Amino acid sequence: MRRLAIGACALVLGCAREAAPPARPNVLLITIDTLRADRLSCAGYGRPTTPHLDRLAAEGLRFTHVETPRAKTTPAIASLMTSLFPHEHGVRELLTPLAPRFPLLAEALRGAGYATHAIVGNYVLQDRFSGLARGFESWSEELPETHGVPPDDVPQRTARSMTDGALAALDLGRAADRPWFLWLHYMDPHGLYDPPTEHRIFHRVVADPIPDDPGKTAGDLHRFSVASYNVPPGCTTPDGHVDAALVRDLYDGEVHYVDAEIGRLLDALRAAGALEKTLVVVTADHGESLGEHRYWFEHGRDTYETTCRVPLIVRLPGPSAPAVHDEDLSLVDLAPKMLDWLHLPPLRPASNARAVFVEKIERADLAGAVQAKAVRIGDWKMIRQYTHDAKGLVLVSEELYDLARDPGETANRMADPPEQAPLARLRAELLGFAAADVRFPDLAKLLQAEREKLAREDPEALRILQKLGY
Repeated sequence: MRRLAIGACALVLGCAREAAPPARPNVLLITIDTLRADRLSCAGYGRPTTPHLDRLAAEGLRFTHVETPRAKTTPAIASLMTSLFPHEHGVRELLTPLAPRFPLLAEALRGAGYATHAIVGNYVLQDRFSGLARGFESWSEELPETHGVPPDDVPQRTARSMTDGALAALDLGRAADRPWFLWLHYMDPHGLYDPPTEHRIFHRVVADPIPDDPGKTAGDLHRFSVASYNVPPGCTTPDGHVDAALVRDLYDGEVHYVDAEIGRLLDALRAAGALEKTLVVVTADHGESLGEHRYWFEHGRDTYETTCRVPLIVRLPGPSAPAVHDEDLSLVDLAPKMLDWLHLPPLRPASNARAVFVEKIERADLAGAVQAKAVRIGDWKMIRQYTHDAKGLVLVSEELYDLARDPGETANRMADPPEQAPLARLRAELLGFAAADVRFPDLAKLLQAEREKLAREDPEALRILQKLGY
């Protein structure tokens, strides 16, 4: 695939005010790394974190029950782009490229006449690692902030640089002969939480020191884990404990920062008269655990809503009535919906209505490695956790949550399930989903072997993964 500089994208991406509108609307897909669904102020969060996304939601559709199939970037984005679950497309870890046999959203849009372009700000989405550049006429994976994520300068592209690149690509004063599709993957608010000074506007009132690790006691379902590499300097109490409230302030500042930069892009589209001719879709690859379930400042180790529920805001081209939708959705459903909104054929035949599924898998070399599968039907959620012994997978626990009354998933109702809980259907759906994953029993060892291969063949990539917390 030809790699074009972002400046060259302007030759095919422009959308001038004086140009005739394209036969089909443009498409702007924005994925925001590590953005929790409940951190949007339009979703009810008590801080004004997302004024620009709030405005977008007020002009369009906001979906409240959307799950990522996996709280890891590459598997989640591969699912979004293919409309397949990880066990179907085979991307189970961050540096496993998608196989060429799976059609991608960008290929479908390019085949329909779109000029297709992408800018990605996350190291793991580079094409050699992800295999996601297929179908894009230009693909920018440059990470210009070489003095990046502390403490070891992990390369990155911050939100301001992402928006600058998008504006250069769009070149809103130049005529276009084709509609365009632009995918932007913003890295903020992924840790380290380090917003610019002007976005450090949230300040905790009460300290929330993280206690010392008490160890795991009988009945504990969750490992105590603090991602200390994501704790910014100055976030400790006088006695040396991490103040989780200060860290959350900076996470919220990062959300405010990425919202402002997305707002700058949307304002430019409005000013150029292009927004009314553009399908805008904003979502996230996964969320972040900020202390829930004894898990601080990271994602990927569980299937709870803090890390697996994602925002979804859609602004349809032209005038439309704003609405809030509570239907069950997965990122797997997003490409079919986008193609349907554009009146284009789906990537594959549409599936029947089903439950929403999530998985979590870990390498066998991790202490206490636990695999998990989860299913959600409306506000009812079931999780099955497994570990390994000499005979293979062993069920560790079953969890049942009533998200309507217990959105934090703090009260496991499996021992006393309410009569209205669709327990039989949840279990049947979940067992069927797990059974379809024929490699599930061997995944821990397979992932360990992949990590060992990476250590031998690309130690610098492994170093960067480790500094990012992977």
